[in-house]
Amino acid sequence: MSIAGFFKKSITVARVYGIPVRIDYRWFGVVALSVWLISSNLQGNVQLGNVRLPPLDPTTAWLLGVITTAGLFLSVFGHELSHALMARAEGIEIEEIVLHPFGGLARMRSAPENPRAEFRIAIAGPAASFLFAILAFAGAKIADSGGFIAPAVVFFLIAGGNLLLAVFNLFPGYPLDGGRVLRAILWRRSGNITEATRLSGICGILIGVTLILFGIYIMIAPNWRPSQPYFMGVWSILVGLFLLDTAAKLVKSARDARVVTVEDAMSPAIEIAPELTITQLIDDFLPLYRQTSFPVALDHQLHGILTLEDLKSLPRERWRLTRARDVMRPIAPRFFVEPSTTLDHARELMKRNGVGSLAVINNHGKLVGFLQSGKLRPRATRKKGNDSRAL
Repeated sequence: MSIAGFFKKSITVARVYGIPVRIDYRWFGVVALSVWLISSNLQGNVQLGNVRLPPLDPTTAWLLGVITTAGLFLSVFGHELSHALMARAEGIEIEEIVLHPFGGLARMRSAPENPRAEFRIAIAGPAASFLFAILAFAGAKIADSGGFIAPAVVFFLIAGGNLLLAVFNLFPGYPLDGGRVLRAILWRRSGNITEATRLSGICGILIGVTLILFGIYIMIAPNWRPSQPYFMGVWSILVGLFLLDTAAKLVKSARDARVVTVEDAMSPAIEIAPELTITQLIDDFLPLYRQTSFPVALDHQLHGILTLEDLKSLPRERWRLTRARDVMRPIAPRFFVEPSTTLDHARELMKRNGVGSLAVINNHGKLVGFLQSGKLRPRATRKKGNDSRAL
């Protein structure tokens, strides 16, 4: 069994905005461990900013341990909820939110369709954690200035936990949020999500290996003296194994995936001649071809794109005198792609070019196909399983 597959059994504890919230049953062990660690530290000398606090009595220490742990895990939930709500804003349905021993994940029914959506969904979690950290630090400052030491300790620990969560998640490696931000940037630059995914997965592998080596170092280094050296070392190793396993699977799937290109999805080009009148277009072409735009070409040489939207401002009495070349949008780089262009990049270009379609030009400059955003029918598509925002 893989490290990631080890964490599967869960129970449903709530529904928030219609999203099921589940807790991995092993999560309760982490909660108990967190309460014990916090209470044990509070029974010793605690450094709160520049002030060293006296040891707390066991009852108070355990109570603050429970409250602080609850605040930390609510923060993790808020982190994942931010991912989920941003995904909904991008039109992606959320299957569930799961809290597991290594943090949490918001499982989406489909992957983002473009780099912009990927970036916004990925960055939402760390942004929320930074916000929680600022609010908690403010709460600690207010409580401390009022002489409320116990609330100040709780707020300070929650602030530190959120800050650590935000910074760690911004490490540029999959499945961390920073790795998904990196993937969005690489995807935007290259137009190739498969290669962007592979590279972000490799970065995730490097981060996982680093955490494993760091954990081993903590456990065996003679000069390292944290309060719980073996716990910190084991935890770093486990998190590193989790990241390594998940990232390695991503890299393998990216290598095995076939990139879907424009050639897989394009339709035959229904050319209209530059000298064709609008009356002929309306009477002869539209009844046969239900398209919202047409390539204007002569002998497979592209001249421009004509859209029905542009004809709305043309008076009906001028249809017989107006030719396609008079109302077409002249050829420009945003209106055509090569057959080898990835379909993901073509989709993004169609969203930005103002016509929702693309002519397909081969390396000899000849028109060989046509794409419309609402009529993409790839013969072979990239598999889109459940995507998730982890940790």
